[in-house]
Amino acid sequence: MSIGAENMTIKPISTHQAIALLAEAFMVPTESLSLNTRREDLPGWDSMGALVLIAELDERFGVLLSAEESRKLHSIGDAVHFMERNGIVSR
Repeated sequence: MSIGAENMTIKPISTHQAIALLAEAFMVPTESLSLNTRREDLPGWDSMGALVLIAELDERFGVLLSAEESRKLHSIGDAVHFMERNGIVSR
């Protein structure tokens, strides 16, 4: 966990903001993503993109996404659901 992350209060973001965060991590326009966009359809969701996502979630929200958990995310919807389960995205 990041230094000070245990004291971090997460202010939940919207699904649209989560998709924008994912677009930034995978270097694509936000409007090109939907919850149904598959990992294999995003060249930017490679090992480097996954590391960027892991770092963003840790730095911005103090939430750890392990490499193993990251490999289980197969779509933008899976990533958003992970963020919901961890209090990042409001339902």
